[in-house]
Amino acid sequence: MITMKEIAQECGISSATVSKIINGNDEHISEATRALVLQTIKKYNYVPNAVAKGLKVKRTNTIGFILPDISNPFFPEIARGVEDAAESCGFAVTFCDTDNDPKRELTSFQLLRSKMVDGVIFTRTLRHSSFDDYLSVNLPIVVVDRRVETTNRNVGKLFVDTFHASRQATEHLIARGCRRIGFVGAANDYDDVRYLGYCSALEEAGLRVEDALCYKSDYSVETGHRGMKAIISAGMPDGVFCGNDLIAVGAMAEIHSMGFTIPTDVRVVGFDDIYLSRYLRPALTTVRQPAYDMGFEAAKMLISHITEGTPLCTLKMKHELIIREST
Repeated sequence: MITMKEIAQECGISSATVSKIINGNDEHISEATRALVLQTIKKYNYVPNAVAKGLKVKRTNTIGFILPDISNPFFPEIARGVEDAAESCGFAVTFCDTDNDPKRELTSFQLLRSKMVDGVIFTRTLRHSSFDDYLSVNLPIVVVDRRVETTNRNVGKLFVDTFHASRQATEHLIARGCRRIGFVGAANDYDDVRYLGYCSALEEAGLRVEDALCYKSDYSVETGHRGMKAIISAGMPDGVFCGNDLIAVGAMAEIHSMGFTIPTDVRVVGFDDIYLSRYLRPALTTVRQPAYDMGFEAAKMLISHITEGTPLCTLKMKHELIIREST
């Protein structure tokens, strides 16, 4: 691969002149010299070294996005928003999938630092995250879709009010006549606001939170299968609130496999409104999170901070209860 120095030698000019033309700082350079350099760059398919450039200007125009589960359709939609916003600002994105593994999360963070990214958009693992340790590094971070309690000015936050969204979802089941409502969600190390919203709605309605009707594991289809089977075995519910749509997919399949119908025997509500929710049979009632917009706004916030010094902030996005056939 040809270097900037070799391009300069072939053109008979200095490396500094080539650098100015590449970076657009060439107002005092002749048109003939500019044309010669650009022609030589094209001839050899020269690509500037972003890291080397970053050492000089203290910026690589690259951000990282650490996500917990690329197989969950919710996160690729956020990633699309991140990439579109970054591209519109002349930034590139490096993606890292942790598979909800805290060791991979740490490795991902270290990798992004080694690539000298200018900032990170981050969705931490559900358990044993080293997030607090990352704050000691002088690198701006925007946290998406996870609650974090920090006053660190180097951290922005972007999220949906999942407590009230979950409460609203459970209230919808209650309004549909459900009185024994189960919960299938994910266990985590910090406040389980989806579960707390579920409990709040039941308590407000004078209904009892029954431990036998609650099951927590991971945000996965398999959790929906196992959780629904355990809950039905403990005593038939008439409604169930699922922590995300993948869980709801598994729960609905289990309900059908056990010979029950939705919504006649059990009403089901999910969370996220991933693209396949509307195509389930029956179509899934769910809480819509604006995944693409979350990614887009997170990237805009981070890049604005990097390029203009705009303070990072807390941004709450709007959710919406999408009522379909499952309730």
